Amino acid sequence: MVMLNYSLDEMNEALGKKLKITDYERIALRFGLDLDVGDDMLDFELTSDRTDIVSKYSLAQIFASQLGIKIKRHVSIGREKPGVLVEKTAREFVNLIHVVLDDRAEKNLSEILAIQERLDKNVGRNRKKSAIGLFDYEKIAFPITYREIGKDKVEFIPLGYSSSKNYDDIIRDVKQAIEYRQLIPRKPIAWLDSSNNIIAMPPIINADRYSVTADTKELLIDVTGPDRETVNAVTKILMYNFQFLGKVSIIAASYKNKAISTGFSIDTHGFYLNEDSIKSVLGNKISQKQAVKILSASDYTVKTQGKDIFVKPPFYRQDVMHQVDIIDDIMRAFGVDNITETIPHTYTEGSFLPNHYFVQNIKEILIGFGYQEIDINALTNEKYQFLNTFINGEDYVSLLQLKSGDVTMASRYIFPELLRLISNNLHKKFPQKIFSLSEVVQEGESDVTFENRLKLSLVSCEKDSNVTDVLSIIKKVLADSFMTKDISTGYVSAKYAKTFINGRAYTLIVNGKEIGVAGEVHPRVLNSFGIELPVSLAEIYIDGFTR
Repeated sequence: MVMLNYSLDEMNEALGKKLKITDYERIALRFGLDLDVGDDMLDFELTSDRTDIVSKYSLAQIFASQLGIKIKRHVSIGREKPGVLVEKTAREFVNLIHVVLDDRAEKNLSEILAIQERLDKNVGRNRKKSAIGLFDYEKIAFPITYREIGKDKVEFIPLGYSSSKNYDDIIRDVKQAIEYRQLIPRKPIAWLDSSNNIIAMPPIINADRYSVTADTKELLIDVTGPDRETVNAVTKILMYNFQFLGKVSIIAASYKNKAISTGFSIDTHGFYLNEDSIKSVLGNKISQKQAVKILSASDYTVKTQGKDIFVKPPFYRQDVMHQVDIIDDIMRAFGVDNITETIPHTYTEGSFLPNHYFVQNIKEILIGFGYQEIDINALTNEKYQFLNTFINGEDYVSLLQLKSGDVTMASRYIFPELLRLISNNLHKKFPQKIFSLSEVVQEGESDVTFENRLKLSLVSCEKDSNVTDVLSIIKKVLADSFMTKDISTGYVSAKYAKTFINGRAYTLIVNGKEIGVAGEVHPRVLNSFGIELPVSLAEIYIDGFTR
């Protein structure tokens, strides 16, 4: 969840209309937007799908679309080539934006910095996938270059400091370097101006001489990172939000290695809708004319073609992946409270699923052993499932019409997601013992069928972690929950050869059938997740015991 907190006066100024708190409450309720109020303050809670709403202006646009108000915004996007060369680095994907502000930065300086912070944290994953740099455009001498430099070449005054520092000083003393130490590349990456002065050292710190001040009239914004999709997504969100503050242009960069270009584009995929498809989802009839009006006010590009409506989402909307997402926008604008209630044709009594009591028993056993339950995401990507775990030759269910590299497939294994969670919580107290009872998706008997399988995965990360302890817990779970005591072990298959330590991994067998694996994770896998302590884990199928 993302929280945006503004005073009533701030929101009214951004909206260009004087509303009362009750007006915001009414529209927020109708739109399905969570809002808490108190002492002339408006606290908005946004779901993670609307990553484009990171300022009071993009937030006000929601209310403007409901009220038929047009907020001043520079719609056209320019393209410039002032001279930018990008070389291959550990964070190789780069986009640049030039913003000519309508007013000096003083009026919106706090909001500009807040936009940067929100995107770095929520979309860039604390600068891991992308990081934003803000600079005073007029202070920079083009052409500029983005490349690796020697540590001995690092010497500049970091942002917020008064004296020059070398590389060792920055790594040891500068607050941002300490905070983002895990992101520091082996070789320093720098933006260099035409005289080889260091403009910034992404993703850590900028040089003070190029900082944005109250007098800044033009901004240079860079988005850098190792993840192409995230860099492009953040760039689009920035462009949208800064369109309310000035004229926005995308700066074309020349890549020394053509294979690493971001391929940035603001074009979006089109969808077809009609009255019947909208009614099938909402249960309400909404006319073509009404749907066109709603979508146009919500920044969609809309064109009628007979009974159909051809719709293209706004370039900054990363959450629109299907027609249902567009119909959801129609529903919100139409008003959640205006949807007609329908009485179901059949009535059924609710009850627990057949495996409910088995599942609850397993959870109680593991909690008793000091493990914490985790809900994993059903969707993930090949990097975490296979590349980081060194599992080869595994079939999986991939997704179509991708909007993000983060989500490309249905989870095939649970333990990579648990390792991913530990890697994101290295600052927490150890030992960390976690488990998850979740369904994974596998290919069925044909190419077009899939099946859900219930799996149990437990991961122990501590200095004395070993596979023997994990095996004993698995045996306890199966014995207490399913009266299964005949558990034998065998050698793991070749596909796990690089995942576990040789001789410290086993295939688990019950009644002659393989049900899963257990082992001590190989250091190469731990390194790929950035985990320094030993890890032992097990992952087994559960649904076979509950049928």
